[in-house]
Amino acid sequence: MALTVSNGDPGPSTRRETTEKVLSRLSNDFPDAESLAQHEQIHARLQLEIMDVKEEIEVLEQELRRDQDPGKMSRIQSQIGQLMLQINVIREKAAEAEAIVKAITTDVQKLDIAKRNLTGAIQTLERWEMLKQAHQQLKDLLPGKRYREISQALAAVLQLLGPLRPLSAIAEVAELFRAAEEDRKQVQEKVAAEMDVYFRQDPNHPPDHELVQQVCLVIDVLGADFRNHIIERYLQLQLTEYRRIFRSTDEAGQLDNVPRRYAWFRRILKHHDDEDVDLFPASWEISRLLTTNFAEYTKADLANVLGKQQPGVAALLEALQSTLDFEGTMAKRYEVPFDELVGRGGTLSSAAQGKWTISSVFDAYFGVYVDAQDRAIADMLSQYRGPRSRSSMEGAMQHDTEVAGPSVLPSSTELFYFYGQTLDQCQKYTTGEPMRRLARVFGKWLKVYSDEVLLSGLKKAEVGPRRSLEGKANLQEIKQACLILNTAEYCQTTSLQLEERVKDKIQDSLKEDVSFQAERDTFASVISNCIATVLRKLETHCEPALAAIIRSPWANLDNVSGRSAYVVDLVGSIKQVAEIVRTRVEGKKYIRNFADKAVGLLMSRFTQAVVRSRPLKQIGAEQILIDAQALKACLLDLPEPHPENSTNAYTKYVTKNIGQLETMLKVVMAPDDPPEGFVHNYCLLIGDRAFTNFQKILDLKGTPRSEQQKLIDTYLSVTATKDDLADTSFLTSLDMDPAQERMIASPSSSNLFSPTSSHLFSPPHAGGNVLPHLLRAASVDAGDGGREGKAFGELRRFVSFARGRD
Repeated sequence: MALTVSNGDPGPSTRRETTEKVLSRLSNDFPDAESLAQHEQIHARLQLEIMDVKEEIEVLEQELRRDQDPGKMSRIQSQIGQLMLQINVIREKAAEAEAIVKAITTDVQKLDIAKRNLTGAIQTLERWEMLKQAHQQLKDLLPGKRYREISQALAAVLQLLGPLRPLSAIAEVAELFRAAEEDRKQVQEKVAAEMDVYFRQDPNHPPDHELVQQVCLVIDVLGADFRNHIIERYLQLQLTEYRRIFRSTDEAGQLDNVPRRYAWFRRILKHHDDEDVDLFPASWEISRLLTTNFAEYTKADLANVLGKQQPGVAALLEALQSTLDFEGTMAKRYEVPFDELVGRGGTLSSAAQGKWTISSVFDAYFGVYVDAQDRAIADMLSQYRGPRSRSSMEGAMQHDTEVAGPSVLPSSTELFYFYGQTLDQCQKYTTGEPMRRLARVFGKWLKVYSDEVLLSGLKKAEVGPRRSLEGKANLQEIKQACLILNTAEYCQTTSLQLEERVKDKIQDSLKEDVSFQAERDTFASVISNCIATVLRKLETHCEPALAAIIRSPWANLDNVSGRSAYVVDLVGSIKQVAEIVRTRVEGKKYIRNFADKAVGLLMSRFTQAVVRSRPLKQIGAEQILIDAQALKACLLDLPEPHPENSTNAYTKYVTKNIGQLETMLKVVMAPDDPPEGFVHNYCLLIGDRAFTNFQKILDLKGTPRSEQQKLIDTYLSVTATKDDLADTSFLTSLDMDPAQERMIASPSSSNLFSPTSSHLFSPPHAGGNVLPHLLRAASVDAGDGGREGKAFGELRRFVSFARGRD
C-alpha cells in the first residue's frame, strides 16, 4: 500500500484522491458480505504495510539529516576566499609586468615619434620647394597663351597647397598662399575672356579651336563651379534660338508643330557633333547635357500647351509619336534608356529630378484618345443596339441555308479585332494609366454587347410568334439561340485572352487592376439563357405529341401494338431540335448540358401526361411502356449518336431517369388477382410501406373503389409484417393532379415533383443559370423521415385499416 507524505493541510483535490483510493481499497478487500469474515487477515496485512512505510520514513529522515550538514557551507566559503586571493596575486603580477614592458619600450617609442616628425618635416620642405617652383613657373606662363602648360602648372600649385594649409600661419607660407590665389584668379579671368571671345562667334575673327581646347583644360583645373558656369553658358547659347522660336504662346510652339522641335534640335546636335564636340573634354558630357536641357525645355513647353487647350486626337497622337521617336533615337545614340539619360539632371543650376521622359507629359491628357476609342466602339455597335436597330443576327441568319457547321456573330469578331488593334496602338504610346482606362472601356462594351446585343437578340426571338399553325415551335429561333450561344462562348474565351494580353502589355504596378471576370460571368449567363430558350422551344415543339397522350383512351385498348402515333411525333420533334443543336452548337459541354436538362424536362412532361391520362389499365400501361422504350432510345441519342452497350455517365443518367417510370408502369401492368401477388409485386418493385403511394398505383391502374378495399386490406396486413420496407419512395413526390400550364414557363409554375426530392427525373447538375424547377411537391409523405416519419406512417396505416374494417 503506497502512502503519500506531505506537509501542511492537503487541498480538496488531494483529499478527494485519498478518499477515492480508500474506497477502492475497501471495495477490493471486501467485495462482498462473505469477505468480512477475513477481516483479521486483512488487518494483519495492513499492519505489515504500516511497518514497511515507517522503515522507509526513517531511511529518508537519515538521508535528509546527512545532506543538511552545517559545516558544508563554511567549507565552500573558505574555498571561495582562497580563490579570490589567488586572483589578486595574479592581478598584481600583471601590473608589474606591464610597467616593466613600458619602461623597456619607452625609448623605442620616442625613436618612432622622432622618425615620423623628421620624415614629415622633410616631406613638407620638399613640397615647399616644389610649390615655389610650380608657382614661379605659373607666373612666368601667365603673360602668354600657353594654356596647356598653364593648366599643368596651375594643377601642380593647387595640388601642393592642400598639404601646406596647416602652415598658413607662418608669414612666408601665408604670403605664398596669397600670391597663388591671386594668380589663380588672374588665370580664371584670362580664361573667361577667351571663352567670351569664343561665345560671341565674331564672323570676322573665327575662333581658334586648338586654343579653345587648351582653355578648356585650364577650366577643368579651376574647379567644378567655374566649369559648370562655362558649360551652362554654352548650353544656353545653343538653345537660345530654340526658346525664342518655339515659345508655347507662339504658333510654332503649338502641338501640331512638335515634330519641327525635334527636327530643329537634330540640326543643332549635328552642328555640335561636327564643330564643337572636340573642343570640350569627354568627361563634361556636353552632348548629353545639351539633350537633357532640350528635353527639360520641351517638356515644360508641352505641359503648358496641353494645359491651355483640349488637344485633338490626331494632333495628340502625332505629337506623341514624334516624341517617342525622338526619345528612341536619343536612347539608341547614347546606348542607355532615355529616362536614365535625362535622369541625371540637365540644368546644372537645379538638382536632378529623377527619372522622367518627355512623353510622360502626355499621360495626363491621353484620356482624349481613350474617349475617342469609346466613341468608335459605340458607333461600331450602334447598328446592333436599340429597339429599331438592325439585329446583329441578320447578317448571319438572312439566308436560312442548311449549311452544316456552327458559326458566331460577325459583330463579335469585329469587336475583338478592334480591341486588338486599339491595344497594340495604345502600347506604342503608353503602358501606364491610359491603358488601364482603355481596359475599363473594353469591359464596359463587353457588358453592353452581352446585354444589348446578345440578350436583346434572344428576347426579340422570344417576342415573335412561338407556334405555327400546327402548334410547332419556330426552328429558326432555335438556330438563332444556338448562334448566340456560340457567340457568347467565343466572347467568354476571347475575353480571357484579352485580359492576359492587356496584362502582358501594361505596367507591372497596374496588372492587378485588369480583370474581365465580371464580363465573363455575364457571357456565362447568356449561355444559360440560350440553353433555357432552346429547352422552351423544345417543349413547345413537343406539346402536340404530349397533348395526344392525355387524349388517348388507354383504358379502352384491347391489345398492344407497336409504337403509338404520338410517340412517333414526339421522337421526331425531339430529333429535329437535337439535330439543330448538335450541328450548330460548337461547345460539346453545352450540347451535353442541353441534353441533361432536356432529359429532365421531357421525362417530367411525359410522366405528367401519363398521370393526367389515367386510368391506364393493364393494356394501356403495357403500351406506354413500349412507347417509353422508344423515348429512351431517342434520349440516349440526344448529345450524339448512341453506341450500343454504352455505359458512360449520360447513358446511366438516362436509364435512371426513365427507370422509375418503367417501374411504375410495370406495377400498374401487374394483375391485381390474387391480391397477395399484386401486393408482393408492389413491395418488390416499389419497396415502401406508404399507404398513399399504394393508393396512387390503384388510381393509375383504374381499380374500381369496390375492389380497392380488398387490395388495401391485403397491403396493410402484408406491410405490417415487413420491417425492411422504406417509408418513402420515388412515388412519394408524384403529383396526381399536375398543373396544366407549361413546365418551364416561369420559376413559379406548378411543378410535378418536389425540388427537394431525390427524384431521378431532375437534371443532375445546376451550373450557370439554372432552369426553373420542373417538378412540384404535392405529397403528404414528402416530409416523412427518420423515426418520427416512420411512426406517423404506422399510425396512418392503422387508422386506414380500422376505417376499412368499419
